[in-house]
Amino acid sequence: MKTTLDTPLSAQELEALDAFLLDAGLDAPMDISMLDGFLCALLSGPRMIMPSEWMPWVWDHEAAEQAPEFANPKDATRVAEMMLRFCNEIADGLMSAPEEFEPLFPESTADTGSVPIIDDWCYGFLKGVALDAGGWQPLLDAHPEWFATIRLYGTEEGWKALEEEIEPLPDADQRHLACVDSIAPALRDIHAYSLALRMPGAVAPNVRQQPLRSAPRQGRNEPCACGSGRKYKLCHGAAV
Repeated sequence: MKTTLDTPLSAQELEALDAFLLDAGLDAPMDISMLDGFLCALLSGPRMIMPSEWMPWVWDHEAAEQAPEFANPKDATRVAEMMLRFCNEIADGLMSAPEEFEPLFPESTADTGSVPIIDDWCYGFLKGVALDAGGWQPLLDAHPEWFATIRLYGTEEGWKALEEEIEPLPDADQRHLACVDSIAPALRDIHAYSLALRMPGAVAPNVRQQPLRSAPRQGRNEPCACGSGRKYKLCHGAAV
């Protein structure tokens, strides 16, 4: 099947992109969760940032100085197209069905079950904000509560607070899950706010859009209904 830049990544392509990012011999590449957060910020910000400006940060999230060495131009084009398709998939989710959109969090297995890991996603989101820090500042000032969890899990100051103030508490796990659950609603509010400023006639700030689909769509991080044990995003959701 011929693909376009509007074609969502298949499960195999998503895994291949993640593997390439981590195995390209770079010192500080983004993984797929960090890239998801990064792109969510770029798509929810006050201005459009072109791929030529943001893509170097994917290869080197610390300084945007390193870049991978591709075997041939075809491989370079393929990887760039996968990233653009991933970006377009996120944009479509935030625009067409924001109430159903979920960030892409990996999970670790603990004694109490699977635990979402959100540090990389939050760090990636703040990297996207940093690409237009001045443009984001009015929103950061107006609604700091929308960024509370993202800053807690995405900055060195936040990591220190987590380690010293929250992790020792007896209800630390419940607090963590509450933070995880707060990110998607905050992202929807951020995106709706910026969209209303960028596009006249769009949904006003603080007003969350309703899904355009008549039937509910399974979340990207939920177990696939087929019973495979894989996330919907990496199973049947890859073909949607």
